[in-house]
Amino acid sequence: MSTEIRVGDVYFNLGDDDGNPSSGEIATERRVLETAEDHPHTETLPVLADPAADHLDPDLMQRRADVDEKHQRVVEFLERHGYDAAVLGRAESVSWFTAGGELRRHLASSERASALVFVTRQSRAILTDNVQSPRIFEEEVAGLGFHLKERPWHEPVEANVAALSRSKKVVTDTHGLNLAVDQDGLGALRLTLTKLERQRLRELGRTMTLCVEATCRNFHPRETEADLAGHLAHRMLREGVTPVDLCVAGDDRARRYRQPTFKSVPIERMATITAIGRRHGLCAAVTRIVSFGPVPKAVQEALAVAAMVDATAIYFSRPGQTVADVFRRVRRIYEKFGHPHEWTLATQGAIIGYRPVERPLLPETSFPFTSHLPVRWTPSVGPARSEDTIVVDERGFEVVTEAQRWPKLEVMVKGFPLPRPGILER
Repeated sequence: MSTEIRVGDVYFNLGDDDGNPSSGEIATERRVLETAEDHPHTETLPVLADPAADHLDPDLMQRRADVDEKHQRVVEFLERHGYDAAVLGRAESVSWFTAGGELRRHLASSERASALVFVTRQSRAILTDNVQSPRIFEEEVAGLGFHLKERPWHEPVEANVAALSRSKKVVTDTHGLNLAVDQDGLGALRLTLTKLERQRLRELGRTMTLCVEATCRNFHPRETEADLAGHLAHRMLREGVTPVDLCVAGDDRARRYRQPTFKSVPIERMATITAIGRRHGLCAAVTRIVSFGPVPKAVQEALAVAAMVDATAIYFSRPGQTVADVFRRVRRIYEKFGHPHEWTLATQGAIIGYRPVERPLLPETSFPFTSHLPVRWTPSVGPARSEDTIVVDERGFEVVTEAQRWPKLEVMVKGFPLPRPGILER
């Protein structure tokens, strides 16, 4: 079967990876197959914890079970490597271990958290100062089974760590504590999503999609890129989502710069918006393109190729495949449609999670895809970029930032339909 995708008067033929053709056509409002067992219910802001709540509260029990599962992952790591304890200090690690606790020093901080977590085979403790401890234990970790090791705010945390680590072999993900450091090894523990994290990522993905697409539908010509970034940040913050990265490129800047910031430049005809947001510690990324009036033919054609690359990457990102395996197929699509060097002009994606980039997706990386792994592929061709956040699954994949009330390009890979976001014309 032959795969054709029509953009204007131009037809693109998309064969499979072995040169055998398959079939497809442009369509709109066709949903990506969802393979997850459960789906989002209501979208809510992070709830303020009640420190006096009954510990049998269902939501609290779910968080407690999530923390217990992560504690077991750390214990298994300790046993594999011969350690007695671990100290988690990076903001993303502490947020992960506390099932979404907000313990960052600053809004966008990605370095050391405002508290450390000391984990042994039998217990877990929060190490923090007397300024932070009331809020942390009342709002962030109430009922989650943590001990408190408090110190005066003017004393260094290193003294606490040294006292607890005496006569123990201890590993950490944080430099400066005079302990063995294994940031990659401990960081790998958080790559596979738990059931609670998958549910949270779905809800975050839908929220992010609605925020970005509403911004695209409601701004006016001649507003600046900074205006759009402000509109989007406002929508995200109202939903409890922290803007981690906002890229807005108007008109020609999307072609000239593959990873633009936003400037005080008026938008005349087109805008590309890429946003990464964080809630409960987890990150999701989404890109959309909007045009005032008909989309130029060259941009349509560029997005068609980027969408094919994106769909191919998503389809083959499955358990057992390595990043290098998928990248080989990605490069072949670029070459097939006359853009052999486009992949060298911008990053092509990353494993996402508690950081926007947990692992970059590089051409020769032997890292294998596994179930419950969150990924974002980010192929671009000229001014066009295609990007959503997905979760790899043994039953297929799940697009957590699936387009809502948005035009779509439908691409077929191996006979499977993979709608990719099109361009909104206003």
